[in-house]
Amino acid sequence: MEDVVLVLGFYSIMNESMGGYIVQLIYHHNIMSSPKVFVIGNPLLDISAHVDIELFNKYDIKLGNAILAEEKHLPLYEELVTKYQVEYIPGGAAQNTARVAQWMLNEKQQILYTGCVGTDKNADILKSATEANGVVVKYLADASAPTGACAVMMNNKERSLTTNLGAANNFKVEHLQTDEMKALIDAAELFYMVGYFMTVSPDSAMLLGKHAAEKNKSFLYGLAAPFLIQVDFFWERVKALLPYVDVVFANESEAAVLGERMGWGADLAVIAEKLSVWEKVNSARSRTVVFTQGPNSTLVFQDGKLTQYSPINIAPEDIVDLNAAGDSFCGGFVAAYTLGKEVSKCVEAGHYAASEIIRQNGCSFPSKRSYDL
Repeated sequence: MEDVVLVLGFYSIMNESMGGYIVQLIYHHNIMSSPKVFVIGNPLLDISAHVDIELFNKYDIKLGNAILAEEKHLPLYEELVTKYQVEYIPGGAAQNTARVAQWMLNEKQQILYTGCVGTDKNADILKSATEANGVVVKYLADASAPTGACAVMMNNKERSLTTNLGAANNFKVEHLQTDEMKALIDAAELFYMVGYFMTVSPDSAMLLGKHAAEKNKSFLYGLAAPFLIQVDFFWERVKALLPYVDVVFANESEAAVLGERMGWGADLAVIAEKLSVWEKVNSARSRTVVFTQGPNSTLVFQDGKLTQYSPINIAPEDIVDLNAAGDSFCGGFVAAYTLGKEVSKCVEAGHYAASEIIRQNGCSFPSKRSYDL
């Protein structure tokens, strides 16, 4: 389920405290200089609560499942807020990565994030929480749909995710063509997005990819999900964007599906090598390929060489939530990459970030960070 973490510890807003808040549609450019990192994606608000099994049964939701909301699930979000004690956590893959990168960078650099939200209370909650992380938020607001939300229902140690993308589906390239956004794009030096966004606004993705190639800026991209490669309609969009990508992230499942689609076989090392030299627009930058494999070694192919990096070992009993592991790895990597670190240090930062976030509920942070970029 798609898309993102300045909270010291666990950022939580109780629904009772949000009464009377009005979404502010005028955003202030309140930083000394423009952010160097530009992240775009599908913003979601995770609404998390411990619930009784009757609520699962009422909405025909199975423990441990992750699904897209159907019509019958739409009343669930309001019921969670009115009947249960909820925690609000920013979500969505790219937004997770933006928040983790900002957490890792602290005040060394600032991350900008954009995507589409509604004009409802959840938009205000989401914006406030993400800005509290230090991220510069430049949402497009669309009154025709609710802010995207993910109902995180927990019972004992089991959880189920029910996602309504809502307004996140309505991002338009015209938002990037406003004077304010064009100035921010011009000022950025690195762009990051994940494949889920290709289902929403491929025109926006191509605009950023072409800008990065023309201006010799870095464009980083996560494959995100196998279906984006397997379904011809989406694959054509992804295939058109890949020549503009300088760093590609994927987990082992996504990498295997890519290898099958491209006819490169099943060996991840071979797939990484072939992807690194596949068609590329900006020849001034070689393509780096990063394949994560959960607790197994992360594979990196760069400049004709394959290197393996071992992640941090975490005791199973210390793992709370694996949902944002990949997003968190990318956040740590992006943070180090932004500071010009060697790829080995970027992977190290990614492993650290993931090792911390999987010990938390949702994409949230511990009170202290023991790793310094």
